[in-house]
Amino acid sequence: MSEIFLKTSDLSLGYSNQIVIDGLDIQLSYEKDYQIIGKNGAGKTTLMNFIALNFDGSHFKSNVHRSQISINQISSTSTLIQELTLSENIDYYTSETSLTSDEKLNIVFKYLPKDYLNEKIKSFSSGMLRRAELSIIEIKSPLVFCIDEPLNFLDSEGVLLLVDLIKNRSITNKCNILSSQEFVDLGGLEFEVINLDEY
Repeated sequence: MSEIFLKTSDLSLGYSNQIVIDGLDIQLSYEKDYQIIGKNGAGKTTLMNFIALNFDGSHFKSNVHRSQISINQISSTSTLIQELTLSENIDYYTSETSLTSDEKLNIVFKYLPKDYLNEKIKSFSSGMLRRAELSIIEIKSPLVFCIDEPLNFLDSEGVLLLVDLIKNRSITNKCNILSSQEFVDLGGLEFEVINLDEY
């Protein structure tokens, strides 16, 4: 497999009559980590959704070359099912992984206390919800992981868990893509920057 999983030429994305991304050339490798930065309205979330195959706009133009690889995204909207328990969400979202139930739980318990396992997601605080999402990302281990505003809702311990997750994924040549207004320093981890304020 080529290390390049996404390449665009003159990418244009928009909603209704508003063009949010215009004339963007990017080339993304699964062996690198990226940070998409820019002011509010610069198109960070739009670009992230496009990368993660979740773009829902009304305007798209580009020459795109994309590999068929696994991509998962954590956005500002919960990716988990509110009426299901944490345990049920884990079963639902990770059924195709090769890990045993015990291996999955060992990962989950790094992020959350055991008491949360049978609690419905709708009762979780924003911080606990973000930790639950990160645990599922670690279990699924997609080749590409996208996360909007990575520090949102995380306390200092949660940030360390995120840093360890990204570090361990990078070691195994799995790509991490972060999106925020300014560059986020995560313990010296190296990122290639896509600055949308320059377009």
